[in-house]
Amino acid sequence: MPESRRGRSKRAQALAPLLALTIVLSGCSSPASTFDQAIGQGVAAVETARIAVDQQLDDRIFPTTTITALGDARRELVDASTSVSETDTSTESDAALRTDLLEALALGVTGVNRARDAMGGTGSLEDAVPALERASDALEALEERATEAEGARR
Repeated sequence: MPESRRGRSKRAQALAPLLALTIVLSGCSSPASTFDQAIGQGVAAVETARIAVDQQLDDRIFPTTTITALGDARRELVDASTSVSETDTSTESDAALRTDLLEALALGVTGVNRARDAMGGTGSLEDAVPALERASDALEALEERATEAEGARR
């Protein structure tokens, strides 16, 4: 039997406070926590890509597994970039960190794209290694910077 309008209305009224709380809480994360999460996500994605590329270069992994790992890594990097780019900042240091983090994540995407292209027959897989190393170095430097900034806040 179809639910009456009154029943739907009561259920909507009961869920409204929960929806409002969810919206409020989702907007409460600080730039620092968003950036920390994105840095971790970026480091993990780049390292996953590096391992997959290294294993592929040594013929120790199936090409389909490499392609899947690279696709997952790219998705993580893009998700992290989106999260960071949508984060508002209130200090110059947070704004600078956001810019640097977006650049580091873009390096990761470039490296992963080079590897994916090579797996598709365009370019050399070896050419992706330096790009992934640059991304890894940049993300690790940001990780240290964020850790130092967190220590200074305490």
